[in-house]
Amino acid sequence: MSTSLSFWLAADAQPTLAALRSQPEAIQEVARGRLSRLLFHVARNNPFYGRRLQSAGIEWADPILQWDPYRALAALPPVSKLELRRAGSRVFDDGKIHPDWHSSASSGSTGEPFRVWYEPRAWARLKYLIKLRARIACGVRPTDRIATLDVMQSTRPVIGWGGRWARISVLEPASSVATALEAFAPNVVYGLPSALLDAGRLLQQRGRQLPIRAVFTSGELLQSLTRENLVRAYGAPVYDIYGTSETKEIAWECSQGKLHLNADVVHLEAVDESGQTLPTGSEGDLVATLLVNRAMPLLRYRTGDRGTLLAETCSCGCAMPLMGVVTGRKADTLVMQNGHRISPYALTSAIERIPGVVRYQVSQLDQARVRVRAILDSAADQTAVTQQLQSILRRDVAPFLDAEVQFVDRLPTGPRAKFRVVEPLA
Repeated sequence: MSTSLSFWLAADAQPTLAALRSQPEAIQEVARGRLSRLLFHVARNNPFYGRRLQSAGIEWADPILQWDPYRALAALPPVSKLELRRAGSRVFDDGKIHPDWHSSASSGSTGEPFRVWYEPRAWARLKYLIKLRARIACGVRPTDRIATLDVMQSTRPVIGWGGRWARISVLEPASSVATALEAFAPNVVYGLPSALLDAGRLLQQRGRQLPIRAVFTSGELLQSLTRENLVRAYGAPVYDIYGTSETKEIAWECSQGKLHLNADVVHLEAVDESGQTLPTGSEGDLVATLLVNRAMPLLRYRTGDRGTLLAETCSCGCAMPLMGVVTGRKADTLVMQNGHRISPYALTSAIERIPGVVRYQVSQLDQARVRVRAILDSAADQTAVTQQLQSILRRDVAPFLDAEVQFVDRLPTGPRAKFRVVEPLA
């Protein structure tokens, strides 16, 4: 670990962890101050964002950048991966990549691989401290043994932190992952829902119950059916984490099942097709602004996901604001006949009401048909499940929708072992 990264971890640990105990007004003040500094000291001097501010009618010395930063931000159109890639070095602070910067690359599961750069202080906060405080809030202890299912080429687990942390390759077969978990005997596991579920089912079949107290999932849309099966497989509560490779963790699930936004480091909005911010409670495209990264600013960055923001408070005691369920990636929406659009959330909500379905995947075949691949409970009747699937999709999703049903033992995954619940036409 570099000297600068170690310095910022030590310097920012206390205020970052203490933010969970802050009052809403204090969190809002911190966020507002960070956005104002980001716009005034970084964005207006950045060739890419400076031009976008000017196009929105905000000049270099406009006082709105400091006294009403949220209004200034809202004037900017949301930005996509494609626009940022085309901007090249113009999007970097000082127009170049510095030797001490860190980077994170998206998996390209949507066909748009992308890399974001961070200065050491932002990396310390986003990569380590924000994650640490959320895990502590969910009951993780310093003495816990933690297993992370990660993308790595090593076929053997990598052990660190004095034997209390193991990285296990998610690219290995589920049987190998289950064996590695069994040997390490973790108290906490973290990984893709699909990979955790495959390994958990094998552990159940082997009659093994690990000493697990918490399961953390991220990287895929967590279906309620998958959550139930994970709880059953590991005998522990499941906490979902929402984030992206570009922004790191945006929100985390608390003990009350609510998703808390890391509002002191990221500003999240739900917007309509034109990029206008929607009222609280309305579903829209999620755009994120990183408040703490100067190296490669992300202002109103399109995450590709859809979801809602909430005005309610949580009984867990954390004052961080709440977001509603993430309903899926916009790229997973099915476009059917006559331009009819079907949300992935509509499909998953319908299918998960059918008893006996353990896991499934929906693939669009054409503008009127889908294929449902399903893994069934051993006691389920295939004929009955087929009839229920076809009936419920026509009744609750679209009256013209035909479903071809296949029963399988395993479902295919994509890049970096990610599993797509819903696959639209290419």
